[in-house]
Amino acid sequence: MPCGGRPRLKPNKHQSVANRMKNPPLLNLVISDPHCGSDVGLMPPSVILENGTERGHGNNKKLKWIWQSFLAATANALEVINGDPFILTFNGDIIEGIHHRSDEVVAAKIIEHVGIAAECFSTLVGQASKTLVTKGTECHVRDMETVFMRELNIPGKAMDVQQYEINGCLVDARHHMPATSRLHLEASGLGVVMANCRSNMLRAGHSVPKVFLRAHRHCGGDYCDGESMILVTPPWQMLTRHAHKVVTDAIPRVGMYLLDWRNVPKGGLPATHRFFYAPPLNVLHT
Repeated sequence: MPCGGRPRLKPNKHQSVANRMKNPPLLNLVISDPHCGSDVGLMPPSVILENGTERGHGNNKKLKWIWQSFLAATANALEVINGDPFILTFNGDIIEGIHHRSDEVVAAKIIEHVGIAAECFSTLVGQASKTLVTKGTECHVRDMETVFMRELNIPGKAMDVQQYEINGCLVDARHHMPATSRLHLEASGLGVVMANCRSNMLRAGHSVPKVFLRAHRHCGGDYCDGESMILVTPPWQMLTRHAHKVVTDAIPRVGMYLLDWRNVPKGGLPATHRFFYAPPLNVLHT
C-alpha cells in the first residue's frame, strides 16, 4: 500500500457487521506506542512509499521480531474475543515522527509514518465496533492522529483524554504518565497516578473512573486495589539511542491488553488478558 493512500481492509472472518451492531461491546483492546516509522518500531514486511521506493525489514532482526510478535498478539486477542463486539483504543504515539534530528527512522517524511501505521492497523480497525484515539507526545505525532483517523475512516477526533463506559464501568484513557528507570518502583508509580486522578475527579465533582489506561513509559504492567485498576500498555518499539542513554538497563516487552467484561456484574472490574512478549537475546543485542 502506498503510504498516504487508503488501505484495503481484509475480509473480517471473526465477526459480522450485524453482530457488532447488535450487542454493546463488553471488550476493550488497548494498544499504544507502536512508533510506526521508527527503525525499531512496528512495521509490516513491505511498504511502498509515495515515491515508489519499497521499505522492508531487510536484515533488521528487531523489526522482524516486533512484527511477528504483533501478528501473534493480534491472533491471540482475536481468539479470546471470539467474534464478540469490541472497542479498540489507541492510547498515543501511533507514529515515531521526525524529531530531535534523529536518523533512526525508515522514511524521512512524517506522512509516510502515518501510512505505515494505517497499513499495520487497517484490519483491526475494520473489525472493531468502535475505535478511539488519544493524543500522544507532540514531538512524535504533532497532529497526525487526525490524518491517521481519516486514512482509516475512523469517526470522531483524537483527544487528550478519552472517557467511555463499558458495562457500567467508566474508563479513563490518557497517554502520558511519569516514567521510571527503577523496576522496584513501577507499582508505586501506577498507584500514585491512579490515586491522583481519582482525587482530582472527586475534588471537581466529576464521575470517578474505575479503569485507568496509561502508556508512554514503555513499560507494561497493571495494578488493582480491589475497587479500581490501572493498566499501562507495553510499546511496540525497542530501545532507541536516546532510550539507551536514559534507561540503559531496560528491556522493553512489546504487547497489548484486552479488557473483558463478559460474565462480569454491571459496574464491576474487567478480567484482564495480557499479550506480552520479551525479546530473545539474539534480537535484543543486534
